Amino acid sequence: MRTILVWRWPVRIMHWSMVIAFFIAMWTRNSELERMIHVDAGYVVAAIILIRVFYGFIVKDQAAFRRFPPSLIKGFKYLIDLVLGRSRNYLGHNPAGAIAIYGMLILGLAVFITGYSGFEYDNDLAKDWHNKLSYLWFYLICFHVFGVMMGSLAHREFLVISMITGYKTRRSINESFSLEAAGMTLLIFLLRVVNFFYLMLSGKGFISSK
Repeated sequence: MRTILVWRWPVRIMHWSMVIAFFIAMWTRNSELERMIHVDAGYVVAAIILIRVFYGFIVKDQAAFRRFPPSLIKGFKYLIDLVLGRSRNYLGHNPAGAIAIYGMLILGLAVFITGYSGFEYDNDLAKDWHNKLSYLWFYLICFHVFGVMMGSLAHREFLVISMITGYKTRRSINESFSLEAAGMTLLIFLLRVVNFFYLMLSGKGFISSK
């Protein structure tokens, strides 16, 4: 095995800036007092997405769009292989991750456009779609996070670290996969999602932070 630079610093900065901006936008979505914070977070999200799209066309590393073209067939096949314990360990985005990336970019722009139309022109239809697409985007992000967790289990590497340091350890093509561990991870993940909504609605979660 060997250590390889996979995600360069622009990708890592865009990724975590998007995470922060998205969290701020979701946290302030229902507050009239924090309306402008929500709007500003939306502009930041849109700017990051546009930069990421431009970046994806000009670079030649793992972040280049040509390195992970979208394919529903390959994406579903990868998910099946993941469950069966025979999934390939990709250096960059796997086929399922690629679908999630493109989906998040498209939905993110759609959320911004409907939000801009609803806020600037007081368009009720745009506001309604902005709300629906925002939650659809959130669910896709949850799917992405879950995929990262499953991939980490399947290939025995904590993928989040690679988005922090930029480096990954190149392993063998096939890795063993524990269905029992995957089920436990799914349970924990679902509890965290439910806790998130409970926290957003009531202001107090039921999962202890200790």
